[in-house]
Amino acid sequence: MLKNYRLRAKFFIIAILIFCVSLPIVAATSYYALRKNVEREMFEKAELFLNTIESVRKQIGKVTRPAVMKETPNKFIVEAMSTSFNARGVAERVKEKFPEYTFRHISMNPRYLPNKADAFEEGVIRSFQADRAMTENAGFVSRDGYEYFYVAKPVASEVSCLQCHGAPDMAPKEVVARYGDTAAFGWQANEVVAALIAYVPTRLATESTMRALIVFGSLYSGLFLFLVFVIDMVVARSIVKPISNLAETANNISKGHMDMEFKVDSNDELKVLSDAFERMKTSLNKAMQMLKK
Repeated sequence: MLKNYRLRAKFFIIAILIFCVSLPIVAATSYYALRKNVEREMFEKAELFLNTIESVRKQIGKVTRPAVMKETPNKFIVEAMSTSFNARGVAERVKEKFPEYTFRHISMNPRYLPNKADAFEEGVIRSFQADRAMTENAGFVSRDGYEYFYVAKPVASEVSCLQCHGAPDMAPKEVVARYGDTAAFGWQANEVVAALIAYVPTRLATESTMRALIVFGSLYSGLFLFLVFVIDMVVARSIVKPISNLAETANNISKGHMDMEFKVDSNDELKVLSDAFERMKTSLNKAMQMLKK
C-alpha cells in the first residue's frame, strides 16, 4: 500500500495512523481516570462537609448547650442550644461558598418541615436503622431529572437529646411553643432518628472531567506532533539525505565520473552500504581498465 510513496511520506502516513488510533484510546482511558479522580474529590469534599456539620452538632450538644444551661437553667435558647438549628445554619453559610452542594438534615418526623425526608431519603435512614454498624451511605441517585452523587451519615440520639425529644410534657416550653408537641418526640437513647446527607450534581464531575480532558488532549496532540517533527528531522538528516547522496553519487558514477566517492558521515548500516558501494566501484573500475587492455 505504501510502496509508491517516498520514505518521509510513508513515515508521515504511519504517524497519522498511529495518532488516529491512539487518540481515542488515550482519550477514553484518560476520561475514565480523570472521572474517577474527580468523583473521589467530590466524595472527599462532601464527606468533609458532613463531618463539619457533625462536628458542629457535637460542639453544641457537648459544650455550648451545657454552658448556656448553667447560665440560664430555666430557659432553653433554641438559637444557642439546638444542635439541629445550628447545624442547619452552618450548612446554609457553607452553601454560600459552595452553592452547587445541597445539605439536608433529613428525618421522617422533623420539626423543621423542609427537613422532611422523601421516599429515597427515608430508605437511607432505614438502611442505617437496619444496620447500626453502617457509618456511611454513598452512591448516585436521580432527583428532579438530574443525577446526583450523595453521601449520608446517620444521626443517633443521645441521652442529652431526650430533654427536647423525649416526652412532650418534659420538653422545654420554648421548644414546644416554637415547634408544637407532635414533631420529633418519643425518641429513645441510642437509636438512629435522622441522617445528614449531601448532594452534588454529577454534571459538575462531567464538566470538570471534560475540561481536564481537553487540556490533556491538547497536550497529548501537541507533544505527539512535536515528536513527529523531531523524528522527521532526524530521519531526514540521518537516513533520507545520506541515501539521496548515495543515489546521486551512484548516478554520477554510472555516467563515467569514476573519481566520485561514496561518503556517509556515520557508523551505522548506511556506512556499511556506502563501503559496499565503494568496493563495487573499485571492482568496476578495475574491470573497465582490464577491458581497455
